[in-house]
Amino acid sequence: MYLSVFLVFVFAIGLEGLHVHGPSGPVVAQLGGTVLLPCFIESPLPLEDEVSKGNFSILLKNVVEEDAGGYRCKINTPHVNNASEVVMEIKAMEHLLVTSADRAVFAHKGGEVILNCSVDSHVPVSEIEEVTWKKTDGDRDILVLLYQENEIFPDSSHESYQGRVEFFTSEIPKRNFSLKLMDVRMEDKGEFVCEVHTRNMSAHTTVVLKGVGFSAIHISILVLCSVALLLALGFCGPVFILLKKKVTSKKVMKMYISLILCSSICMFVAFCLWSTEGFLTEVVACSSVSIIRPVMLMKSSPYLNRFPKWLQKAMKALAVPLYNSIITISACSFFLGNIAQMQTAAVYIVIVLIFIAVVSFISAAVLAVCRLWIRLFVCLDVFTAALLGLLLSSTKDNFEYILEIPSVVPPLIVGMMVVVTLQRHIFQGKPFDCFHITLSSVIVTIFSLSEICFYIILFITSKKFSGGWILLFEAVSFICAWLGVIYLSRCHQGHRQSCYSQWRKTGYICCIVFAAFLIIAYGIYMSFRYKNMFKEEKDAAGYMTLLVFAHILASTCLFKHPKYLPYFLHIMIYMFGAVGLSIVNAIALATELILTAEKGARTIGDLRVIVFSLETTFVSAWLTLQLYDAWMRFKERTKRNFEDERTGLEIPEMEVLSDLNPNLDLTDLS
Repeated sequence: MYLSVFLVFVFAIGLEGLHVHGPSGPVVAQLGGTVLLPCFIESPLPLEDEVSKGNFSILLKNVVEEDAGGYRCKINTPHVNNASEVVMEIKAMEHLLVTSADRAVFAHKGGEVILNCSVDSHVPVSEIEEVTWKKTDGDRDILVLLYQENEIFPDSSHESYQGRVEFFTSEIPKRNFSLKLMDVRMEDKGEFVCEVHTRNMSAHTTVVLKGVGFSAIHISILVLCSVALLLALGFCGPVFILLKKKVTSKKVMKMYISLILCSSICMFVAFCLWSTEGFLTEVVACSSVSIIRPVMLMKSSPYLNRFPKWLQKAMKALAVPLYNSIITISACSFFLGNIAQMQTAAVYIVIVLIFIAVVSFISAAVLAVCRLWIRLFVCLDVFTAALLGLLLSSTKDNFEYILEIPSVVPPLIVGMMVVVTLQRHIFQGKPFDCFHITLSSVIVTIFSLSEICFYIILFITSKKFSGGWILLFEAVSFICAWLGVIYLSRCHQGHRQSCYSQWRKTGYICCIVFAAFLIIAYGIYMSFRYKNMFKEEKDAAGYMTLLVFAHILASTCLFKHPKYLPYFLHIMIYMFGAVGLSIVNAIALATELILTAEKGARTIGDLRVIVFSLETTFVSAWLTLQLYDAWMRFKERTKRNFEDERTGLEIPEMEVLSDLNPNLDLTDLS
């Protein structure tokens, strides 16, 4: 039986004849879908919209089985004797049904799970053009696996699922497109969508991976975090009371050492096990901090004088460079594996940066042993700048960002060294002997040669001589400025007493203030400029906190181990480093693990943000104590030397922003 659709129009213009067009064959509709019944004529009509173009098609929505059958489109006009019509038919309803399990799926970390997806049996496999599995991740879909034109494309999978998913090949002819997910991870938790497409139809089903159970490694991480937390909390009260009473017996010293070692070792192992979930740079950095922190805690402890003399000297001289170098080297080590994938120009830059880093590290070790603190600070900051350059070379294709570092960082560092040299050898009156001249001249020469090397690399990459003119200008400026410092220092040695009353004290203070300004400017550049360059990189926050931490830690090298300390404040800062850092790190790691299992995604994103932020707070607090000690020493020496001009005594060396005599025997260091 046909359902007739009569369209009658009355208009003034006569038509010679009508010929109604329709579909060439039966129209196929999908249950619940929409189908268009075409009906049109070639002659335009003086009416509105699509009708004026002779289009009388109708759109049938929400198709049901009763809509199957014949349809007639007939057009009558008063000026045409014979009406024109077209007959069409909606064929029996076709439907595509894709089903999955009715219940949510659960899995275990590191295990396997099957996500079901089956197609209705009446649809031949040959008509299935495409099947896609996708993982819903917020506002975007991640492609898990693709089946298209009777072929599986595993390489099309997202990198997080490559090698971990597969179809059951033998089940595909049975219209079974279930997915096997292997090596289940925490981030796999969530919704997976199976979409099936034929030529005329499409349908989908959703499978929910509701939970991923803890593995043995996860349970071990939680246990280690709990042990570290309990140890820190358990030792906190007794250790604080004993430190306040200044008790340093052998039994109590074992308790002090146990506090800083046991919790740190537990967190070191926990971060190592976290490698199953965290990314490698995060794991190495956090575990390195945990295992090396006791060295810095021993240096900053109120009971350092209870250790053997040789250990005291080693802690005072080597703790900071060792702490800085191990953490920075662990961060730089990952770039060595990327050299083979870089362009030729990038390889040159990385080689130069690695050379600078190696030379800086070796120099830092030698300078720490010789107790040349200013030069040690310079080497550690150069090490940090080399790390920034390596970060840029591994993530940026534009070399302008890389070459910005040698044009900004060296002037700041050389400026610090020049100002401190003026403060020490002119305004403080220390002799500028051949050893100091030679050592400082070597450092300035290395900076100048590095600027020239970067200029050569710029020419090789861009073929422009004018692009890096500022590098050559800075190289020449370094040499000229340093020669000027040497000349002034030599000329001033014979006239220290005559110029003392006029400008010696003022110049001394100005040098300290200007050096502090350069140190702060360097830190601001390293942090904020890096943040702007890498705001779209996933590792940006972690590396930014690392750079800030490394710079502040290097700044502590400018000061000798403090003597004038407010004891209660000293205890509080030490307890924060020994107890507070372990507690917060343990809570952060355990919470991140639990939330990742609950939500299927990282919450914090990068644990280095928490770890290095806390380390920076601790080191900054220790630096504050050093500044307090420096101020007390400055007041003492000012009163003793600057205010008594009649004595004619030479100003003794101030231990802030200055070097010790390299020829001094180590037994003189207290």
